[in-house]
Amino acid sequence: MIFKQIRHEPLAQASYILGCPRAREGVVVDPIADLGADFYVLEAADLGLDVIAVLETHVHADFVSCARELADVTGAPHRLHEAARGLVRYDFAPLTDGESIRVGQVEITALHTPGHTPEHCAFLVIDHARADEPWCVLTGDSLFVGDVGRPDLLVGDQALDVMDEGERAATQFASIHDRLFTLPDHVEVFPNHYGGSTCGGVNMSGKPASTIGFERRFNLALRQPDAEAFARFVRETAKPFPDDYRRIKSINLGLTQAVR
Repeated sequence: MIFKQIRHEPLAQASYILGCPRAREGVVVDPIADLGADFYVLEAADLGLDVIAVLETHVHADFVSCARELADVTGAPHRLHEAARGLVRYDFAPLTDGESIRVGQVEITALHTPGHTPEHCAFLVIDHARADEPWCVLTGDSLFVGDVGRPDLLVGDQALDVMDEGERAATQFASIHDRLFTLPDHVEVFPNHYGGSTCGGVNMSGKPASTIGFERRFNLALRQPDAEAFARFVRETAKPFPDDYRRIKSINLGLTQAVR
């Protein structure tokens, strides 16, 4: 399996390229417009891969996505969870919970993990060339190393926000415990953000990867006894809001155009 974590340090953001060297095919996950669509095409080409799908864990609020542009450039489908229907103002190829995408020997399965946003997905990765057990999971903005994604990045439009902050926090607590923390301890955790990002709280580690077992034992937010205590802990340990997040979310929803 080809696996590349691409870190954009100014925003402490991580995007990913995964692929199969035999099939010479790959997918890009959560591409950022600060780097641009051409960057990901060239990175994939350097790895010997054609991009066959562009995946997003969710509609982002802290950086402008270039997923739609990358899909247009490559002719690959833009994949979001089906819960984004009615929220975004553009066409995409919907993902369902449990749906798998095969890229040669690599299998990527969508796990619906709502909370940070209603459409949020994690992507569980198996490299069948080595084993039929899961190797890693891309957790987006749900589970971070040492922390969790904040549930309070609301747009301020009731039709778009769907759930309020409290509902999001309770749903996120359940998603992580009932979906991600049921994975084997050895599964590696690769999130969208690491230390320095304002998408998590003060306990977010600068380490850009972890394991399910380590986070289950030592993630302070997720050691809270129940969803109410979790929501309170996340609120009390939150960093300042990301700069201009409502405008960024509006662009990523397709409500407004990015200014180049």
